[in-house]
Amino acid sequence: MNVRIDNLHDEGALHKLDRMQIVRRYTPTTRDVLITLALMILALIPRIILARQLDVVTDEIVYIFGGKTDFHLLTHWLIKENLWSYNYEHPPLVKLIIGLIIFLNMHSGALLSELQVARVPSIIFGSLLIAAIYRFGRIPFGRVIALGAALCLAFSPWLVYFSALAYLDMTMTALITIAYLLLWPAIRWPQLYLLIAVLVALAADSKYTAALAIPGMLLFTLYYYLLLRPRLPQEQQPTIPWRWWLLAFVLCPLTFLIADPAIWPRPIPLLLHSFLYEWNHASEGHLTFMAGAASLHMPQWTILYILFAKFSLLVTLPALFFLLFAPVQLVRFHLARTQSGYQEAARYAFLFIWLLSMLLMFSRLTIVVGTHYHLPLAPPLVLAGATGLVILLRYVAIAASYIHTYNPVRFDTWKWRSVCGWDGNPLHGKLLASVLITALVVPHALGLATTYGAEGYASELFGGENTSLQVAYPGYRDGLFWLADHTSAQRARVGLVGLENALGGGNYGTSWYTYNGDLAARFQLTEVHPDDYNLSYDYLVWPMHLIQRGYTIPPAWQTRVVHTITGGATIYCYILARNPATIR
Repeated sequence: MNVRIDNLHDEGALHKLDRMQIVRRYTPTTRDVLITLALMILALIPRIILARQLDVVTDEIVYIFGGKTDFHLLTHWLIKENLWSYNYEHPPLVKLIIGLIIFLNMHSGALLSELQVARVPSIIFGSLLIAAIYRFGRIPFGRVIALGAALCLAFSPWLVYFSALAYLDMTMTALITIAYLLLWPAIRWPQLYLLIAVLVALAADSKYTAALAIPGMLLFTLYYYLLLRPRLPQEQQPTIPWRWWLLAFVLCPLTFLIADPAIWPRPIPLLLHSFLYEWNHASEGHLTFMAGAASLHMPQWTILYILFAKFSLLVTLPALFFLLFAPVQLVRFHLARTQSGYQEAARYAFLFIWLLSMLLMFSRLTIVVGTHYHLPLAPPLVLAGATGLVILLRYVAIAASYIHTYNPVRFDTWKWRSVCGWDGNPLHGKLLASVLITALVVPHALGLATTYGAEGYASELFGGENTSLQVAYPGYRDGLFWLADHTSAQRARVGLVGLENALGGGNYGTSWYTYNGDLAARFQLTEVHPDDYNLSYDYLVWPMHLIQRGYTIPPAWQTRVVHTITGGATIYCYILARNPATIR
């Protein structure tokens, strides 16, 4: 609709102009809200589906039992009870949330099973993480990069799997990621440092490894105020928020203490007790399979190996390019000693420091119980990959325009309109944006759709996890479902092979058997240890992760494998029959 300037004296025309201005003013905000909600829904769908599908995993038994115990102790104000020491190596925040949701479900008619309810915190925080990547990432990185990264993470099999389990890591990852992203608007609104302090404390109260993100947060803040801020004209320089920083440094440990009732009786000794356990555990090591071998300790390059295995090369290679490109641009900016390129330098520094500091800090974890230890690396890695892709596409566009017109065009890496309309042709812009989104999303969406259970996904470099990463999903329930469909014998004796207490039989009503009562009625189920001498069972379910760590199938049973439960090219477990003829 056009409104002519010479008709502005007409009252109707003025009303039309006002309405047009209102639409133009609020459309971007409305669009961002709708995109954020859509991303939240897109993230929830695969996580809910997988949470209803997956069998219980060993560590979930520990956290669910710990959640119910800690919630009971807190609500009855039994702060000095020794039961707080159960799973004391991990702080209680997420476990308390699990206990609360289980309690609410029980007093609401048990609408969902206890296992499904216990997975709700991971589902919610895993989906909030996706929404936050776009909502807070669009400001420093632009809408196109933030949207591409959010969609990539929404369909990442790695993140979907751990968002569907009653684990601590996804809550911690969401909180610490939001805390880092808020550092950018905190430059102009320093009151946000208080919220950042609270988020960091809650993240550490979810899992102590969140503290490894703090050095990067401090480094960017120092870098900005010492090296970037002085490059602005005096009147544009944000004031140094000494007061807010001081309040944040007080608020962070106070929040940490309030949210950790397990250490209330004697905060420092009990906290040191937990840290000492972690230290001793790290020193002793944990037998883990990685890169074709099992070891108690992992080399520092393990973190790169895991990221290349769990993300498509269309993410990891552009991210690697960004790690090389960004410092060069920052050096050029500082050598130029002009204000030109200040915003771009700040953005490069924000993302570069985030990713590099996380890589350096988390690489110090030479004990890797599972790939979930490195989940906090996913957001900066994917944002760096999206940024690297846009930069590469920008140079392709510049080269193409020069070849055809001898007049190279330029566009701003960080602006949606610039990327999507770089040469004035809307079709070319849409094509460019489509290439970016496709490269980031399609490989992971296909992996999610074609890999049962999601956990077995591995990137283009690897043919599944069998020879590369330790398989985390044991698949007992899936193996028993297959046996129920392919055997006619009732109450057959089935041995579920695992390490001691792998099924949680000693956790007072919280065990694998608790959540699989239907199968316990169909079979005679027993926890079997791989070094048992007498395996007098009709069938065995033998998880792949045991074989990877040296607990191989006994020679007498190796020829009696009748089926494998798989996810993509990854074997989750083997099903063995004493008499293969009983399989129909």
